[in-house]
Amino acid sequence: MSRYDPDRSSITASSATSKSDMAQSNDGLHRMNRLTVDDVSPAEDDDDYSDTTSNYSTISEDTLPLIREYGHTYHGSGQLLTPNDASEAHRLTVQHELYQLCLNGNLADSKLPLDQYTPEDPMEILDVGAGTGIWACDMAKRYPQTNILGIDLSSALLPEDVPPNVTFEIADATETWPNRTYDFIHMRSLAGGGVRDWNALLAEAYDHLNPGGQIEIAEIRPHFFDADPEHVDSESGEKGEVGAACKEYEKIFEEMCIKLGIDCDPIPRVPEILNTLGADLIRVRVDWLPIQNWGSDPVTQQKRKALAEMVECGRWFAI
Repeated sequence: MSRYDPDRSSITASSATSKSDMAQSNDGLHRMNRLTVDDVSPAEDDDDYSDTTSNYSTISEDTLPLIREYGHTYHGSGQLLTPNDASEAHRLTVQHELYQLCLNGNLADSKLPLDQYTPEDPMEILDVGAGTGIWACDMAKRYPQTNILGIDLSSALLPEDVPPNVTFEIADATETWPNRTYDFIHMRSLAGGGVRDWNALLAEAYDHLNPGGQIEIAEIRPHFFDADPEHVDSESGEKGEVGAACKEYEKIFEEMCIKLGIDCDPIPRVPEILNTLGADLIRVRVDWLPIQNWGSDPVTQQKRKALAEMVECGRWFAI
Protein backbone atom coordinates (compact mmCIF):
# COMPACT_ATOMS: atom_id res chain seq x y z
CA MET A 1 0.00 0.00 0.00
CA SER A 2 1.32 3.42 -0.84
CA ARG A 3 -1.20 5.97 0.39
CA TYR A 4 -1.47 7.41 3.85
CA ASP A 5 -4.50 7.94 6.03
CA PRO A 6 -4.87 9.68 9.40
CA ASP A 7 -7.91 7.47 10.00
CA ARG A 8 -6.09 4.25 9.12
CA SER A 9 -2.63 4.17 10.59
CA SER A 10 0.12 1.63 10.91
CA ILE A 11 -0.55 -1.36 8.72
CA THR A 12 0.28 -4.81 9.92
CA ALA A 13 2.36 -6.57 7.29
CA SER A 14 3.42 -10.19 7.33
CA SER A 15 6.00 -11.81 5.12
CA ALA A 16 6.32 -15.56 4.99
CA THR A 17 8.91 -17.66 3.20
CA SER A 18 9.71 -21.30 2.79
CA LYS A 19 12.66 -23.19 1.37
CA SER A 20 10.15 -25.20 -0.64
CA ASP A 21 7.06 -25.00 -1.16
CA MET A 22 -5.26 -26.43 13.75
CA ALA A 23 -6.09 -28.89 16.98
CA GLN A 24 -6.75 -30.09 20.52
CA SER A 25 -6.24 -28.05 23.67
CA ASN A 26 -3.56 -29.01 26.16
CA ASP A 27 -4.19 -27.47 29.56
CA GLY A 28 -1.29 -29.10 31.37
CA LEU A 29 1.37 -26.68 32.59
CA HIS A 30 4.90 -27.10 33.84
CA ARG A 31 7.06 -24.64 35.71
CA MET A 32 10.14 -23.21 34.06
CA ASN A 33 13.33 -23.09 36.11
CA ARG A 34 15.64 -20.37 34.86
CA LEU A 35 19.36 -20.62 35.48
CA THR A 36 21.68 -17.71 36.07
CA VAL A 37 25.30 -17.74 35.00
CA ASP A 38 26.36 -18.69 38.50
CA ASP A 39 23.98 -21.66 38.46
CA VAL A 40 25.68 -23.29 35.47
CA SER A 41 28.45 -25.57 36.64
CA PRO A 42 31.30 -26.75 34.37
CA ALA A 43 29.67 -30.17 34.27
CA GLU A 44 26.45 -28.61 33.01
CA ASP A 45 28.29 -26.55 30.43
CA ASP A 46 29.86 -29.49 28.60
CA ASP A 47 28.79 -30.96 25.27
CA ASP A 48 26.13 -33.20 26.80
CA TYR A 49 24.45 -30.21 28.40
CA SER A 50 24.65 -28.12 25.25
CA ASP A 51 22.80 -30.78 23.29
CA THR A 52 19.66 -30.40 25.38
CA THR A 53 16.70 -28.21 24.53
CA SER A 54 18.23 -25.56 22.28
CA ASN A 55 21.94 -24.96 22.82
CA TYR A 56 21.27 -21.29 23.50
CA SER A 57 23.43 -20.05 26.35
CA THR A 58 21.40 -19.39 29.49
CA ILE A 59 22.42 -15.99 30.77
CA SER A 60 21.40 -13.83 33.69
CA GLU A 61 20.12 -10.32 33.21
CA ASP A 62 20.63 -9.76 36.93
CA THR A 63 24.21 -8.76 36.10
CA LEU A 64 22.79 -5.71 34.31
CA PRO A 65 21.08 -3.18 36.59
CA LEU A 66 17.67 -2.08 35.35
CA ILE A 67 17.39 1.29 33.68
CA ARG A 68 14.76 3.41 35.41
CA GLU A 69 13.40 6.27 33.31
CA TYR A 70 10.04 7.97 32.65
CA GLY A 71 8.40 6.04 35.48
CA HIS A 72 9.26 2.66 33.92
CA THR A 73 12.00 0.05 34.05
CA TYR A 74 14.00 -1.03 30.99
CA HIS A 75 16.40 -3.86 30.23
CA GLY A 76 19.86 -2.96 31.48
CA SER A 77 21.50 -3.35 28.07
CA GLY A 78 19.64 -0.31 26.76
CA GLN A 79 19.04 -2.26 23.55
CA LEU A 80 15.28 -2.64 23.99
CA LEU A 81 13.25 0.49 23.29
CA THR A 82 10.26 -0.78 25.26
CA PRO A 83 9.96 -1.21 29.06
CA ASN A 84 9.92 -4.56 30.83
CA ASP A 85 7.30 -3.78 33.45
CA ALA A 86 3.58 -4.40 33.99
CA SER A 87 2.45 -1.69 31.58
CA GLU A 88 4.44 -3.26 28.76
CA ALA A 89 3.11 -6.72 29.63
CA HIS A 90 -0.42 -5.36 29.23
CA ARG A 91 0.45 -3.64 25.95
CA LEU A 92 1.88 -6.90 24.57
CA THR A 93 -1.29 -8.75 25.56
CA VAL A 94 -3.42 -6.21 23.69
CA GLN A 95 -1.02 -6.37 20.74
CA HIS A 96 -1.39 -10.15 20.66
CA GLU A 97 -5.17 -9.74 20.49
CA LEU A 98 -4.78 -7.17 17.70
CA TYR A 99 -2.64 -9.51 15.62
CA GLN A 100 -5.23 -12.26 16.04
CA LEU A 101 -7.94 -9.88 14.82
CA CYS A 102 -5.82 -9.21 11.74
CA LEU A 103 -5.32 -12.95 11.24
CA ASN A 104 -9.01 -13.86 11.63
CA GLY A 105 -8.38 -15.54 14.95
CA ASN A 106 -5.33 -17.48 13.78
CA LEU A 107 -1.92 -17.37 15.42
CA ALA A 108 0.04 -17.34 12.16
CA ASP A 109 -0.57 -16.39 8.56
CA SER A 110 1.70 -19.14 7.20
CA LYS A 111 0.05 -22.31 5.97
CA LEU A 112 1.71 -24.76 8.33
CA PRO A 113 1.46 -28.52 7.60
CA LEU A 114 0.56 -29.28 11.21
CA ASP A 115 -1.31 -32.45 10.29
CA GLN A 116 2.03 -34.01 9.36
CA TYR A 117 3.27 -33.84 12.95
CA THR A 118 2.43 -35.55 16.24
CA PRO A 119 3.31 -34.86 19.89
CA GLU A 120 5.83 -37.69 19.57
CA ASP A 121 7.31 -36.23 16.38
CA PRO A 122 6.52 -32.51 16.74
CA MET A 123 6.94 -29.52 14.51
CA GLU A 124 9.95 -27.57 15.78
CA ILE A 125 9.10 -23.88 16.20
CA LEU A 126 11.27 -20.92 17.24
CA ASP A 127 9.60 -17.74 18.53
CA VAL A 128 12.12 -14.89 18.28
CA GLY A 129 11.42 -12.03 20.68
CA ALA A 130 8.97 -13.97 22.84
CA GLY A 131 8.10 -11.01 25.09
CA THR A 132 5.50 -12.25 27.57
CA GLY A 133 5.46 -15.67 25.91
CA ILE A 134 1.77 -15.33 25.09
CA TRP A 135 2.11 -16.32 21.43
CA ALA A 136 4.28 -19.36 22.19
CA CYS A 137 1.96 -20.55 24.96
CA ASP A 138 -1.21 -20.06 22.91
CA MET A 139 0.37 -21.83 19.95
CA ALA A 140 1.49 -24.73 22.14
CA LYS A 141 -1.96 -25.13 23.71
CA ARG A 142 -3.76 -25.00 20.38
CA TYR A 143 -1.31 -27.33 18.66
CA PRO A 144 0.13 -29.99 20.98
CA GLN A 145 1.96 -31.49 18.00
CA THR A 146 4.47 -28.62 18.22
CA ASN A 147 7.63 -28.14 20.26
CA ILE A 148 8.22 -24.43 20.78
CA LEU A 149 11.31 -22.57 21.93
CA GLY A 150 10.79 -18.89 22.75
CA ILE A 151 13.81 -16.63 23.11
CA ASP A 152 14.08 -13.07 24.34
CA LEU A 153 16.79 -10.72 25.51
CA SER A 154 14.90 -10.17 28.76
CA SER A 155 13.27 -12.67 31.09
CA ALA A 156 11.33 -10.01 33.01
CA LEU A 157 7.99 -10.67 31.28
CA LEU A 158 8.33 -14.38 30.53
CA PRO A 159 5.90 -16.71 32.35
CA GLU A 160 6.94 -19.48 34.70
CA ASP A 161 3.95 -21.81 34.29
CA VAL A 162 3.89 -22.89 30.66
CA PRO A 163 2.56 -25.77 28.52
CA PRO A 164 4.77 -28.87 28.51
CA ASN A 165 5.75 -28.32 24.87
CA VAL A 166 7.15 -24.82 25.48
CA THR A 167 10.62 -23.75 26.62
CA PHE A 168 11.88 -20.21 27.10
CA GLU A 169 15.49 -19.12 27.09
CA ILE A 170 17.33 -15.83 27.35
CA ALA A 171 19.27 -15.09 24.18
CA ASP A 172 20.18 -12.25 21.83
CA ALA A 173 18.90 -13.17 18.36
CA THR A 174 21.22 -10.60 16.77
CA GLU A 175 24.21 -12.74 17.75
CA THR A 176 25.28 -16.01 16.11
CA TRP A 177 22.65 -18.73 16.52
CA PRO A 178 23.43 -22.21 17.86
CA ASN A 179 23.43 -25.18 15.51
CA ARG A 180 19.76 -26.15 15.60
CA THR A 181 17.13 -26.08 12.87
CA TYR A 182 13.39 -25.42 12.87
CA ASP A 183 10.31 -26.07 10.78
CA PHE A 184 8.83 -22.65 11.51
CA ILE A 185 10.44 -19.43 12.76
CA HIS A 186 8.08 -16.76 14.07
CA MET A 187 9.34 -13.17 14.30
CA ARG A 188 6.88 -10.51 15.40
CA SER A 189 7.27 -6.85 16.43
CA LEU A 190 11.06 -6.99 16.63
CA ALA A 191 11.57 -3.42 15.40
CA GLY A 192 11.31 -2.14 18.99
CA GLY A 193 14.03 -4.59 19.99
CA GLY A 194 16.73 -2.41 18.52
CA VAL A 195 17.59 -4.64 15.56
CA ARG A 196 20.30 -2.86 13.59
CA ASP A 197 21.03 -5.41 10.88
CA TRP A 198 17.91 -7.06 9.48
CA ASN A 199 19.92 -8.66 6.68
CA ALA A 200 22.05 -10.54 9.19
CA LEU A 201 19.08 -11.50 11.37
CA LEU A 202 17.06 -12.89 8.48
CA ALA A 203 20.12 -14.69 7.12
CA GLU A 204 20.56 -16.44 10.48
CA ALA A 205 16.90 -17.41 10.50
CA TYR A 206 16.99 -18.71 6.94
CA ASP A 207 20.13 -20.75 7.64
CA HIS A 208 18.37 -22.42 10.57
CA LEU A 209 15.33 -23.66 8.65
CA ASN A 210 14.73 -27.31 7.95
CA PRO A 211 14.02 -28.18 4.29
CA GLY A 212 10.53 -26.92 3.55
CA GLY A 213 10.60 -24.71 6.65
CA GLN A 214 8.92 -21.33 6.86
CA ILE A 215 9.65 -17.90 8.35
CA GLU A 216 6.97 -15.38 9.26
CA ILE A 217 7.80 -11.74 9.99
CA ALA A 218 5.10 -9.34 11.17
CA GLU A 219 5.36 -5.68 12.15
CA ILE A 220 3.03 -2.78 12.82
CA ARG A 221 4.42 -0.09 10.55
CA PRO A 222 4.85 3.47 11.93
CA HIS A 223 2.99 5.23 9.11
CA PHE A 224 -0.34 6.92 8.50
CA PHE A 225 -2.34 6.25 5.34
CA ASP A 226 -4.74 8.65 3.63
CA ALA A 227 -6.85 6.22 1.64
CA ASP A 228 -9.83 3.97 1.88
CA PRO A 229 -8.37 0.44 2.08
CA GLU A 230 -11.10 -0.84 -0.23
CA HIS A 231 -10.37 1.71 -2.97
CA VAL A 232 -6.63 2.26 -2.78
CA ASP A 233 -4.57 2.32 -5.97
CA SER A 234 -1.44 0.47 -4.90
CA GLU A 235 0.14 0.99 -8.35
CA SER A 236 0.09 4.80 -8.37
CA GLY A 237 2.60 5.27 -5.59
CA GLU A 238 0.91 8.54 -4.65
CA LYS A 239 0.90 9.64 -1.03
CA GLY A 240 -2.26 11.33 0.12
CA GLU A 241 -2.27 14.33 2.37
CA VAL A 242 -2.25 13.74 6.11
CA GLY A 243 -2.56 16.12 9.02
CA ALA A 244 0.36 18.20 10.24
CA ALA A 245 0.64 16.22 13.47
CA CYS A 246 0.92 12.93 11.56
CA LYS A 247 3.58 14.37 9.27
CA GLU A 248 5.54 15.71 12.22
CA TYR A 249 5.31 12.38 14.05
CA GLU A 250 6.64 10.46 11.05
CA LYS A 251 9.45 12.97 10.50
CA ILE A 252 10.64 12.96 14.11
CA PHE A 253 10.21 9.21 14.46
CA GLU A 254 12.38 8.62 11.39
CA GLU A 255 15.04 11.06 12.65
CA MET A 256 15.09 9.34 16.04
CA CYS A 257 15.55 5.91 14.46
CA ILE A 258 18.40 7.18 12.29
CA LYS A 259 20.15 8.59 15.36
CA LEU A 260 19.73 5.28 17.17
CA GLY A 261 20.98 3.38 14.14
CA ILE A 262 17.89 1.15 13.92
CA ASP A 263 15.33 0.37 11.26
CA CYS A 264 11.84 0.51 12.75
CA ASP A 265 10.17 -0.12 9.38
CA PRO A 266 11.98 -3.11 7.83
CA ILE A 267 8.94 -4.71 6.18
CA PRO A 268 9.38 -3.04 2.74
CA ARG A 269 12.87 -4.56 2.48
CA VAL A 270 12.04 -8.02 3.82
CA PRO A 271 10.90 -9.63 0.52
CA GLU A 272 14.07 -8.53 -1.27
CA ILE A 273 16.26 -9.81 1.57
CA LEU A 274 14.51 -13.18 1.56
CA ASN A 275 14.71 -13.41 -2.22
CA THR A 276 18.45 -12.77 -2.07
CA LEU A 277 18.79 -15.53 0.51
CA GLY A 278 17.17 -17.95 -1.93
CA ALA A 279 13.61 -18.29 -0.65
CA ASP A 280 11.43 -20.30 -3.03
CA LEU A 281 8.15 -18.63 -2.11
CA ILE A 282 7.60 -15.15 -0.67
CA ARG A 283 4.15 -13.87 0.22
CA VAL A 284 3.24 -10.45 1.61
CA ARG A 285 -0.01 -9.76 3.44
CA VAL A 286 -1.17 -6.28 4.47
CA ASP A 287 -3.93 -5.29 6.86
CA TRP A 288 -5.25 -1.86 7.78
CA LEU A 289 -5.61 -0.59 11.34
CA PRO A 290 -8.14 2.24 11.78
CA ILE A 291 -7.24 5.02 14.20
CA GLN A 292 -10.47 6.98 14.24
CA ASN A 293 -14.04 5.70 14.18
CA TRP A 294 -14.02 4.21 10.68
CA GLY A 295 -15.87 1.11 9.56
CA SER A 296 -19.01 -0.36 11.04
CA ASP A 297 -18.19 -4.06 11.15
CA PRO A 298 -17.37 -5.48 14.61
CA VAL A 299 -13.84 -6.66 13.73
CA THR A 300 -12.79 -3.24 12.43
CA GLN A 301 -14.14 -1.62 15.58
CA GLN A 302 -12.27 -4.15 17.74
CA LYS A 303 -9.06 -3.35 15.85
CA ARG A 304 -9.55 0.37 16.44
CA LYS A 305 -10.17 -0.11 20.15
CA ALA A 306 -7.20 -2.47 20.53
CA LEU A 307 -4.87 -0.05 18.72
CA ALA A 308 -6.10 2.85 20.86
CA GLU A 309 -5.44 0.82 24.01
CA MET A 310 -1.96 -0.05 22.78
CA VAL A 311 -1.22 3.64 22.19
CA GLU A 312 -2.48 4.47 25.68
CA CYS A 313 -0.28 1.77 27.20
CA GLY A 314 2.65 2.99 25.14
CA ARG A 315 2.76 6.54 26.43
CA TRP A 316 6.28 5.72 27.63
CA PHE A 317 7.23 6.02 23.95
CA ALA A 318 6.93 9.79 23.87
CA ILE A 319 8.85 11.80 21.29
